[in-house]
Amino acid sequence: MRYWKAHYKDALHDTDIEIVNTEEDYRTEPLSFILDNITFCGTSPGDFHLADETQYGEARDKFSLSKWGGYSSKYNINFPCLYDLQRYELEVEIPIKVFRKKDKSLVEGVLFLAFQSTEADRTKSHSITMCDDVRVYRDDVIVREFSLSIDGVCYKSSKRTLYFEAALNDICGQIKDDYYIKCCFTCQYSDYSPYGNDDYGLMLCFCRHKDDCLRVNNKDDFFSFLEGKDFDGRQETYLCEQYCPRNRAGGYRGFVDGVMD
Repeated sequence: MRYWKAHYKDALHDTDIEIVNTEEDYRTEPLSFILDNITFCGTSPGDFHLADETQYGEARDKFSLSKWGGYSSKYNINFPCLYDLQRYELEVEIPIKVFRKKDKSLVEGVLFLAFQSTEADRTKSHSITMCDDVRVYRDDVIVREFSLSIDGVCYKSSKRTLYFEAALNDICGQIKDDYYIKCCFTCQYSDYSPYGNDDYGLMLCFCRHKDDCLRVNNKDDFFSFLEGKDFDGRQETYLCEQYCPRNRAGGYRGFVDGVMD
């Protein structure tokens, strides 16, 4: 269990909150927070929805919510409905371990995310989202900052995105002479799925198949040695005792700048 400091703001709120991260398997929704006695949950910092739909009547008076799901005539089935939180701003601090190379010590770092959920620009392309057979537009996300602070210095990603793979790769490249982030993202035994990945929280941990991990240096190797093997779904910022720097094999996604030396 981890606790993230955060600041939430919308038309009716401007307050500090605490995001609870259970760090459980990817099939759960490990992130949650409570505000005005309403609970929101999700899989990533930019993906919160109403945890209990029975609270909708109370929540709609306090928050901006977007409903999607419901009946689909195409499939002749009723899908579960979700009520996404929208039209808000969020700043999040994520504590993370960082290895300092000059004295080979482990120090505390903080990942900082700042973004705004705003009304979708319908002139741009969007993924299709339906609500009872009617197309709805989920909010656009505008990222102001994705950064890492260590030893009093702030390293800002040039990739203003909530996709941790892109932002962390950029930051790892900036700090590689002096530090590397010690987490699942830079571990030898974890990889993203070659079928695609979400913005946060679905790395495939193959720590039970370490020898096979060391044989993987491209997508073909992944399918040859790891496809079909059991794995744990982990968040990029997760850290366990099996951690090993990603410096012996490239894996499916290649090396991570900063941990090769």
